[in-house]
Formats: sequence, structure tokens, C-alpha cells
Amino acid sequence: MDVKLRSLVCIGLNEQVLHLWFEVLCSCIPVVQKWYHPWSFINSPGWVQIKCELRLLAQFAFNLNPEWELPVKKEPSQPLKEGVRDMLVKHHLFSWDL
Repeated sequence: MDVKLRSLVCIGLNEQVLHLWFEVLCSCIPVVQKWYHPWSFINSPGWVQIKCELRLLAQFAFNLNPEWELPVKKEPSQPLKEGVRDMLVKHHLFSWDL
């Protein structure tokens, strides 16, 4: 879950819209009431202060990789094919067209 949030923040910074997304989130009263405690900062007028601070970041150009925390996908290995090839080579049962 944290990786998804950090990836979303990276995209918001790259596109210089993080403060706008935050404003949309905080302005949606049903979402705020459902997912945030009544005493949370987002559920108070104080969220406007955070939005103003985030707006300053829009002055900078970010080029963050939102996938830097995701594991690198490996090509699926073919252990059966490799095992058969090793057996054929070991026992000299191979053709030259392997």
C-alpha cells in the first residue's frame, strides 16, 4: 500500500499537480468523513495550509521514477528446456541445431 502511495506522489510531483489532487481529496466531504477520523488534519480547515505548501513544489521540475520500488521482473526461466539441453549435450545425443 505504501508503495502505491509513494508512486502516486511521484507522478503528482512529475506532473506538477500534487496540490490539485490533494485539494480534490480534501474537498470531497463524503470521502473525508468515511476514511479519516474527525480529529484528522485532512478533516479540518488546516488541509488548506498543506495544499499551499504543496503548491510551491509545482515550481520545480521533477523527474521521479514511480516504479523505482517495484521489483524488477525477471524473464521466466525454462528449467525443463535447459535440463533437457544439458542432458542431450552430456550424453552426446544432440543435434547441432539446438
